Amino acid sequence: MKLEHVSVTPRAITREDNSHIDQLLVAGPGHGAVEALRAVKHRINKDTTVCLMTDGLGVLEEVRARIFQGTDESSKPSFLLGHMSHRLAFNRRHDSVKELRHGETQLTWMNSSRMTQEVEKTETRMNFVQALQAVEDLRSSLTPFDKWLHFKLPSVILDSVVEPVCVLLEIPYAGLLQNPAAQRMMHRLLTEIVSVVDNMPEVEGSAAIRDFIRGNRIRQHIYSRIMARRGASSSELARQIRNGLPTDIDYLNGFFIRRGHQLGLDLPTNALIRDMVKAKHSLAIEKLNSYIPIEETSIPSHLSLRYRTMPKSSNRKLV
Repeated sequence: MKLEHVSVTPRAITREDNSHIDQLLVAGPGHGAVEALRAVKHRINKDTTVCLMTDGLGVLEEVRARIFQGTDESSKPSFLLGHMSHRLAFNRRHDSVKELRHGETQLTWMNSSRMTQEVEKTETRMNFVQALQAVEDLRSSLTPFDKWLHFKLPSVILDSVVEPVCVLLEIPYAGLLQNPAAQRMMHRLLTEIVSVVDNMPEVEGSAAIRDFIRGNRIRQHIYSRIMARRGASSSELARQIRNGLPTDIDYLNGFFIRRGHQLGLDLPTNALIRDMVKAKHSLAIEKLNSYIPIEETSIPSHLSLRYRTMPKSSNRKLV
């Protein structure tokens, strides 16, 4: 595996910059996409292609509802959905990105009912795809939506089934393997999620999705990922909640709950888990806000001679 450091120059996105954006890639947690696009909305129009390579599902629907609601259809940007299996790490000390695990990148888009406008936007989307494909290390490809969803579903289902149970039971990944109650909870979550995916019209007739959710592969994947993480002292979601950081629960369990509602399906276990995670998150924030900040003003002993003023010498002579 080839690991390389790539120089990165941080640059804040300012609202004062009015230059047009032709191609925009939004990556990171799902909860950050809306604010990221809000900051540059004035620089986006129908000639812009936006690729959402974020965690979770349902981010595109949220962006359309909160950023482009009421915008004329002909003025909206083109959207791509992306997902990568590369594992990257950002080194703040050296402003560089390191590839920890080599993978691939898949891109797709969902067709609109307005086919004429979709055809007009195909060219700008393909230009974006070709730009990413030019970076050989990304191993980018354009795939049908069902193949892309099959590529992304394992990580989304894992985060929707395993992470919340670890948080609510306050156990590490390894604890799930010896806890029958935790396993029953994960089974209920997974069963409800599978029922939603199985009824989604956009993947109807997809052999790849059908084989993944109806067979034993999905449970084998969950078990293998728990085994791979069993050495961790706490889950990623637990760390976020403990530090009062935003979570993607609305784009994980929340996404399946919304889609289930649209399909006439109830997901009581997922709804309960989502609400309990949000309640635990609120309590963690209240606890953090209750702390009294203390500013340390003492000087370390090894620096005392440099910064502490010495008393003025007396005019009296010592006898």
